[in-house]
Amino acid sequence: MGHRLGDAEMERDRKPSGGGWRLLVAVTLIASITLAACGTAAGQARGIPDDYPDKAIELVVPYAPGGGSDNMARTITAILQREGIFTKTINVVNREGGSGTVGQTYVAGKKGDNYTIMTMTSGIITNEFVLDTDITYRDFTPIARLALDQLLIIVRADSPFQTIEDLINAAKETPDGVSWGGTGLGGEDSLLLAQIEKEADVQLNYISFDSGGEVQAALLGGHIDVASANPNEVLGQIEAGEIRALAVAGPERLGQLPDVPTLKEKGINAIYEQTRGILGPPDMDPAAVEFWAEIFRQLSESEAWQTEFIEANMLRSGYLGPEDYRKAMDEESATVKELIEEMGLGSN
Repeated sequence: MGHRLGDAEMERDRKPSGGGWRLLVAVTLIASITLAACGTAAGQARGIPDDYPDKAIELVVPYAPGGGSDNMARTITAILQREGIFTKTINVVNREGGSGTVGQTYVAGKKGDNYTIMTMTSGIITNEFVLDTDITYRDFTPIARLALDQLLIIVRADSPFQTIEDLINAAKETPDGVSWGGTGLGGEDSLLLAQIEKEADVQLNYISFDSGGEVQAALLGGHIDVASANPNEVLGQIEAGEIRALAVAGPERLGQLPDVPTLKEKGINAIYEQTRGILGPPDMDPAAVEFWAEIFRQLSESEAWQTEFIEANMLRSGYLGPEDYRKAMDEESATVKELIEEMGLGSN
Protein backbone atom coordinates (compact mmCIF):
# COMPACT_ATOMS: atom_id res chain seq x y z
CA MET A 1 0.00 0.00 0.00
CA GLY A 2 1.36 3.45 -0.92
CA HIS A 3 1.99 5.96 1.82
CA ARG A 4 -0.04 9.16 1.76
CA LEU A 5 1.06 12.11 3.81
CA GLY A 6 -1.23 12.83 6.70
CA ASP A 7 -2.13 16.30 7.91
CA ALA A 8 0.55 16.23 10.62
CA GLU A 9 3.31 15.33 8.13
CA MET A 10 2.34 18.08 5.71
CA GLU A 11 2.36 20.61 8.54
CA ARG A 12 5.99 19.82 9.43
CA ASP A 13 7.17 21.81 6.41
CA ARG A 14 4.98 24.74 7.40
CA LYS A 15 5.92 24.93 11.08
CA PRO A 16 4.36 28.09 12.54
CA SER A 17 6.50 30.46 14.55
CA GLY A 18 5.94 32.60 17.61
CA GLY A 19 2.34 32.90 18.75
CA GLY A 20 1.18 30.64 15.92
CA TRP A 21 3.22 27.78 17.30
CA ARG A 22 1.94 28.34 20.83
CA LEU A 23 -1.62 28.40 19.47
CA LEU A 24 -1.11 25.09 17.70
CA VAL A 25 0.21 23.51 20.90
CA ALA A 26 -2.77 24.82 22.87
CA VAL A 27 -5.28 23.54 20.33
CA THR A 28 -3.57 20.15 20.21
CA LEU A 29 -3.58 19.91 24.01
CA ILE A 30 -7.28 20.79 24.19
CA ALA A 31 -8.10 18.22 21.52
CA SER A 32 -6.12 15.55 23.38
CA ILE A 33 -7.91 16.30 26.65
CA THR A 34 -11.27 16.20 24.87
CA LEU A 35 -10.52 12.84 23.25
CA ALA A 36 -9.30 11.41 26.55
CA ALA A 37 -12.49 12.56 28.25
CA CYS A 38 -14.60 11.00 25.51
CA GLY A 39 -12.69 7.74 25.85
CA THR A 40 -13.23 7.71 29.60
CA ALA A 41 -16.92 8.42 29.17
CA ALA A 42 -17.22 5.61 26.65
CA GLY A 43 -15.52 3.21 29.06
CA GLN A 44 -17.82 4.23 31.88
CA ALA A 45 -20.89 3.88 29.64
CA ARG A 46 -19.72 0.45 28.56
CA GLY A 47 -19.28 -0.54 32.20
CA ILE A 48 -16.71 -3.30 31.62
CA PRO A 49 -12.89 -3.08 31.70
CA ASP A 50 -10.83 -3.48 28.55
CA ASP A 51 -9.51 -6.82 29.83
CA TYR A 52 -12.99 -8.10 30.70
CA PRO A 53 -13.52 -10.44 32.34
CA ASP A 54 -10.76 -9.50 34.77
CA LYS A 55 -11.96 -11.90 37.48
CA ALA A 56 -13.60 -15.31 37.71
CA ILE A 57 -17.05 -15.90 36.19
CA GLU A 58 -19.73 -17.66 38.24
CA LEU A 59 -21.85 -20.02 36.15
CA VAL A 60 -24.90 -20.79 38.29
CA VAL A 61 -26.77 -24.07 37.85
CA PRO A 62 -30.16 -23.76 39.62
CA TYR A 63 -30.42 -27.54 39.94
CA ALA A 64 -28.57 -30.33 41.73
CA PRO A 65 -25.26 -31.84 40.56
CA GLY A 66 -25.57 -34.67 38.08
CA GLY A 67 -28.66 -33.42 36.25
CA GLY A 68 -29.02 -32.19 32.69
CA SER A 69 -28.26 -28.55 33.50
CA ASP A 70 -25.22 -29.48 35.56
CA ASN A 71 -23.98 -31.71 32.75
CA MET A 72 -24.38 -28.86 30.26
CA ALA A 73 -22.53 -26.37 32.47
CA ARG A 74 -19.57 -28.66 33.05
CA THR A 75 -19.40 -29.63 29.37
CA ILE A 76 -19.40 -25.92 28.48
CA THR A 77 -16.46 -25.11 30.73
CA ALA A 78 -14.47 -28.14 29.61
CA ILE A 79 -14.88 -27.44 25.89
CA LEU A 80 -14.30 -23.70 26.19
CA GLN A 81 -10.99 -24.34 27.93
CA ARG A 82 -9.84 -27.22 25.72
CA GLU A 83 -10.75 -25.51 22.44
CA GLY A 84 -9.19 -22.20 23.55
CA ILE A 85 -12.46 -20.31 23.06
CA PHE A 86 -12.38 -18.92 26.60
CA THR A 87 -9.47 -19.78 28.88
CA LYS A 88 -10.15 -17.62 31.94
CA THR A 89 -11.75 -19.02 35.08
CA ILE A 90 -15.40 -20.13 35.14
CA ASN A 91 -16.66 -21.56 38.43
CA VAL A 92 -19.73 -23.80 38.15
CA VAL A 93 -21.89 -23.32 41.26
CA ASN A 94 -24.98 -25.44 41.99
CA ARG A 95 -27.74 -23.52 43.81
CA GLU A 96 -30.56 -26.05 43.75
CA GLY A 97 -33.98 -25.96 45.36
CA GLY A 98 -37.56 -24.94 44.69
CA SER A 99 -37.70 -26.38 41.17
CA GLY A 100 -34.92 -24.03 40.15
CA THR A 101 -36.29 -20.93 41.86
CA VAL A 102 -33.56 -20.75 44.55
CA GLY A 103 -30.78 -20.33 42.01
CA GLN A 104 -32.91 -18.14 39.77
CA THR A 105 -33.72 -15.80 42.66
CA TYR A 106 -30.03 -15.57 43.49
CA VAL A 107 -29.10 -14.53 39.95
CA ALA A 108 -32.08 -12.17 39.63
CA GLY A 109 -30.77 -10.39 42.73
CA LYS A 110 -27.39 -9.68 41.12
CA LYS A 111 -28.64 -6.74 39.06
CA GLY A 112 -26.00 -5.27 36.77
CA ASP A 113 -23.46 -7.99 37.60
CA ASN A 114 -21.38 -8.80 34.53
CA TYR A 115 -19.58 -11.73 36.17
CA THR A 116 -22.54 -14.03 36.82
CA ILE A 117 -24.39 -16.14 34.23
CA MET A 118 -26.88 -18.99 34.61
CA THR A 119 -28.02 -22.13 32.81
CA MET A 120 -31.61 -21.96 31.63
CA THR A 121 -34.23 -24.62 30.93
CA SER A 122 -37.90 -24.32 30.04
CA GLY A 123 -38.71 -24.74 33.71
CA ILE A 124 -38.17 -21.02 34.24
CA ILE A 125 -40.99 -20.41 31.75
CA THR A 126 -43.45 -22.98 33.10
CA ASN A 127 -42.80 -22.01 36.73
CA GLU A 128 -44.39 -18.64 36.12
CA PHE A 129 -47.74 -20.33 35.58
CA VAL A 130 -47.65 -23.23 38.02
CA LEU A 131 -45.64 -22.00 41.01
CA ASP A 132 -46.18 -19.10 43.38
CA THR A 133 -43.04 -17.25 42.27
CA ASP A 134 -42.36 -13.67 41.28
CA ILE A 135 -39.35 -14.66 39.18
CA THR A 136 -39.91 -15.07 35.42
CA TYR A 137 -37.64 -15.35 32.40
CA ARG A 138 -38.30 -11.65 31.74
CA ASP A 139 -36.30 -10.78 34.85
CA PHE A 140 -33.11 -11.99 33.19
CA THR A 141 -30.87 -10.92 30.33
CA PRO A 142 -30.96 -13.39 27.42
CA ILE A 143 -27.50 -14.35 26.18
CA ALA A 144 -27.70 -17.51 24.05
CA ARG A 145 -29.91 -20.48 23.32
CA LEU A 146 -27.78 -23.58 22.85
CA ALA A 147 -29.91 -26.72 22.49
CA LEU A 148 -33.36 -28.27 22.58
CA ASP A 149 -34.45 -31.54 24.22
CA GLN A 150 -36.94 -33.57 22.19
CA LEU A 151 -39.11 -35.77 24.40
CA LEU A 152 -39.62 -39.44 23.58
CA ILE A 153 -42.90 -41.25 24.23
CA ILE A 154 -41.97 -44.60 25.75
CA VAL A 155 -43.59 -47.90 26.80
CA ARG A 156 -42.32 -51.17 28.25
CA ALA A 157 -40.80 -53.58 25.79
CA ASP A 158 -43.71 -56.01 26.32
CA SER A 159 -46.41 -53.34 25.99
CA PRO A 160 -49.34 -54.21 23.74
CA PHE A 161 -48.90 -50.77 22.15
CA GLN A 162 -46.58 -51.41 19.22
CA THR A 163 -47.15 -48.00 17.64
CA ILE A 164 -48.38 -44.57 18.68
CA GLU A 165 -51.55 -45.34 16.70
CA ASP A 166 -52.19 -48.34 18.98
CA LEU A 167 -51.96 -46.11 22.03
CA ILE A 168 -54.26 -43.44 20.58
CA ASN A 169 -56.84 -46.03 19.51
CA ALA A 170 -56.86 -47.59 22.98
CA ALA A 171 -57.34 -44.16 24.57
CA LYS A 172 -60.28 -43.48 22.25
CA GLU A 173 -61.91 -46.81 23.07
CA THR A 174 -61.49 -46.34 26.84
CA PRO A 175 -61.20 -42.69 27.97
CA ASP A 176 -58.88 -42.44 30.99
CA GLY A 177 -58.11 -46.13 30.56
CA VAL A 178 -54.52 -45.54 29.43
CA SER A 179 -52.22 -44.23 32.18
CA TRP A 180 -49.46 -41.71 31.49
CA GLY A 181 -46.83 -41.13 34.18
CA GLY A 182 -45.17 -37.77 34.75
CA THR A 183 -43.50 -35.53 37.32
CA GLY A 184 -46.42 -33.20 38.00
CA LEU A 185 -49.11 -31.23 36.22
CA GLY A 186 -47.57 -28.18 34.60
CA GLY A 187 -44.31 -29.96 33.88
CA GLU A 188 -42.97 -30.67 30.40
CA ASP A 189 -44.44 -34.17 30.22
CA SER A 190 -47.95 -32.99 31.15
CA LEU A 191 -47.74 -30.16 28.61
CA LEU A 192 -46.83 -32.65 25.92
CA LEU A 193 -49.73 -34.88 26.97
CA ALA A 194 -52.11 -31.91 26.86
CA GLN A 195 -51.09 -31.27 23.24
CA ILE A 196 -51.55 -34.91 22.29
CA GLU A 197 -54.98 -35.08 23.93
CA LYS A 198 -56.04 -31.91 22.15
CA GLU A 199 -54.72 -32.87 18.72
CA ALA A 200 -55.83 -36.52 18.82
CA ASP A 201 -59.09 -35.85 20.68
CA VAL A 202 -58.39 -38.38 23.42
CA GLN A 203 -58.25 -38.46 27.23
CA LEU A 204 -55.49 -40.27 29.14
CA ASN A 205 -55.13 -40.80 32.88
CA TYR A 206 -52.21 -38.66 34.09
CA ILE A 207 -50.46 -40.04 37.19
CA SER A 208 -47.94 -37.82 38.97
CA PHE A 209 -44.67 -38.95 40.58
CA ASP A 210 -41.96 -37.09 42.46
CA SER A 211 -39.15 -37.69 39.98
CA GLY A 212 -38.28 -39.00 36.56
CA GLY A 213 -36.62 -42.00 38.19
CA GLU A 214 -39.90 -42.94 39.89
CA VAL A 215 -41.74 -42.60 36.58
CA GLN A 216 -39.35 -45.02 34.88
CA ALA A 217 -39.59 -47.47 37.77
CA ALA A 218 -43.39 -47.37 37.58
CA LEU A 219 -43.27 -47.94 33.83
CA LEU A 220 -40.89 -50.90 34.08
CA GLY A 221 -42.93 -52.31 36.96
CA GLY A 222 -46.13 -52.26 34.93
CA HIS A 223 -47.85 -49.66 37.11
CA ILE A 224 -48.36 -47.20 34.24
CA ASP A 225 -48.79 -47.72 30.51
CA VAL A 226 -46.79 -44.92 28.95
CA ALA A 227 -44.46 -42.03 29.82
CA SER A 228 -42.18 -39.49 28.21
CA ALA A 229 -38.47 -38.92 28.79
CA ASN A 230 -35.45 -37.11 27.47
CA PRO A 231 -33.72 -39.48 25.01
CA ASN A 232 -30.39 -39.58 26.84
CA GLU A 233 -32.18 -40.72 30.03
CA VAL A 234 -33.54 -43.92 28.48
CA LEU A 235 -31.22 -44.76 25.58
CA GLY A 236 -29.48 -47.44 27.63
CA GLN A 237 -32.78 -49.10 28.50
CA ILE A 238 -33.90 -48.92 24.88
CA GLU A 239 -30.66 -50.55 23.74
CA ALA A 240 -31.07 -53.19 26.48
CA GLY A 241 -34.54 -54.04 25.19
CA GLU A 242 -36.37 -52.95 28.35
CA ILE A 243 -38.16 -49.94 26.84
CA ARG A 244 -39.52 -49.10 23.39
CA ALA A 245 -39.97 -45.62 21.95
CA LEU A 246 -43.23 -45.05 20.08
CA ALA A 247 -42.60 -41.51 18.86
CA VAL A 248 -40.49 -38.42 19.30
CA ALA A 249 -42.14 -35.08 20.08
CA GLY A 250 -39.74 -33.01 18.00
CA PRO A 251 -39.71 -31.65 14.47
CA GLU A 252 -37.42 -34.40 13.16
CA ARG A 253 -36.31 -37.95 13.89
CA LEU A 254 -33.33 -38.56 16.14
CA GLY A 255 -30.13 -39.70 14.47
CA GLN A 256 -29.52 -42.39 17.08
CA LEU A 257 -33.13 -43.67 16.78
CA PRO A 258 -33.87 -43.35 13.06
CA ASP A 259 -36.78 -45.80 13.14
CA VAL A 260 -38.77 -43.82 15.71
CA PRO A 261 -41.25 -41.52 13.91
CA THR A 262 -42.23 -38.03 14.96
CA LEU A 263 -45.74 -37.35 16.20
CA LYS A 264 -46.31 -35.06 13.21
CA GLU A 265 -45.47 -37.91 10.85
CA LYS A 266 -48.35 -39.82 12.47
CA GLY A 267 -50.80 -36.98 12.02
CA ILE A 268 -50.55 -35.63 15.58
CA ASN A 269 -49.55 -31.98 15.43
CA ALA A 270 -47.77 -31.90 18.79
CA ILE A 271 -44.21 -30.72 19.43
CA TYR A 272 -42.66 -30.08 22.80
CA GLU A 273 -38.98 -29.31 23.13
CA GLN A 274 -37.24 -28.21 26.31
CA THR A 275 -35.01 -25.21 25.76
CA ARG A 276 -31.47 -25.09 27.14
CA GLY A 277 -29.49 -21.87 27.16
CA ILE A 278 -27.67 -19.17 29.10
CA LEU A 279 -29.15 -16.14 30.86
CA GLY A 280 -27.55 -13.24 32.71
CA PRO A 281 -28.74 -11.07 35.61
CA PRO A 282 -31.05 -8.07 35.07
CA ASP A 283 -29.41 -4.98 33.51
CA MET A 284 -26.30 -6.82 32.41
CA ASP A 285 -24.09 -4.49 30.41
CA PRO A 286 -24.74 -4.76 26.64
CA ALA A 287 -21.00 -5.10 25.98
CA ALA A 288 -20.80 -8.05 28.35
CA VAL A 289 -23.87 -9.62 26.73
CA GLU A 290 -22.29 -9.23 23.30
CA PHE A 291 -19.04 -10.72 24.60
CA TRP A 292 -20.74 -13.86 25.95
CA ALA A 293 -23.08 -14.24 22.99
CA GLU A 294 -20.02 -14.45 20.75
CA ILE A 295 -18.29 -16.92 23.07
CA PHE A 296 -21.34 -19.20 23.03
CA ARG A 297 -21.73 -18.85 19.26
CA GLN A 298 -18.19 -20.14 18.83
CA LEU A 299 -18.90 -22.93 21.31
CA SER A 300 -22.07 -23.93 19.47
CA GLU A 301 -20.25 -24.08 16.14
CA SER A 302 -17.37 -26.19 17.47
CA GLU A 303 -17.13 -29.84 16.47
CA ALA A 304 -16.46 -30.78 20.10
CA TRP A 305 -19.76 -29.29 21.26
CA GLN A 306 -21.73 -30.90 18.47
CA THR A 307 -20.32 -34.36 19.14
CA GLU A 308 -19.76 -34.35 22.91
CA PHE A 309 -22.96 -32.60 23.95
CA ILE A 310 -25.52 -32.36 21.15
CA GLU A 311 -25.06 -35.80 19.60
CA ALA A 312 -24.07 -37.54 22.83
CA ASN A 313 -27.29 -36.40 24.52
CA MET A 314 -29.52 -36.70 21.44
CA LEU A 315 -30.38 -33.01 21.45
CA ARG A 316 -31.18 -30.63 18.62
CA SER A 317 -28.65 -27.87 18.10
CA GLY A 318 -30.28 -24.46 17.97
CA TYR A 319 -28.06 -21.47 18.74
CA LEU A 320 -29.83 -18.14 19.00
CA GLY A 321 -28.31 -14.78 19.94
CA PRO A 322 -29.81 -12.45 22.57
CA GLU A 323 -32.60 -10.82 20.52
CA ASP A 324 -33.80 -14.00 18.81
CA TYR A 325 -33.52 -15.89 22.08
CA ARG A 326 -35.83 -13.37 23.76
CA LYS A 327 -38.37 -13.77 20.96
CA ALA A 328 -38.22 -17.57 21.21
CA MET A 329 -38.85 -17.42 24.97
CA ASP A 330 -41.79 -15.08 24.42
CA GLU A 331 -43.27 -17.55 21.93
CA GLU A 332 -42.70 -20.51 24.25
CA SER A 333 -44.29 -18.60 27.14
CA ALA A 334 -47.41 -17.86 25.08
CA THR A 335 -47.72 -21.54 24.12
CA VAL A 336 -47.26 -22.72 27.71
CA LYS A 337 -49.77 -20.19 29.03
CA GLU A 338 -52.41 -21.39 26.57
CA LEU A 339 -51.83 -25.04 27.48
CA ILE A 340 -51.86 -24.33 31.22
CA GLU A 341 -55.16 -22.46 30.91
CA GLU A 342 -56.68 -25.29 28.87
CA MET A 343 -55.60 -27.72 31.62
CA GLY A 344 -57.27 -25.56 34.24
CA LEU A 345 -54.01 -24.99 36.08
CA GLY A 346 -51.93 -22.00 37.02
CA SER A 347 -51.37 -19.59 39.84
CA ASN A 348 -51.80 -16.48 37.65
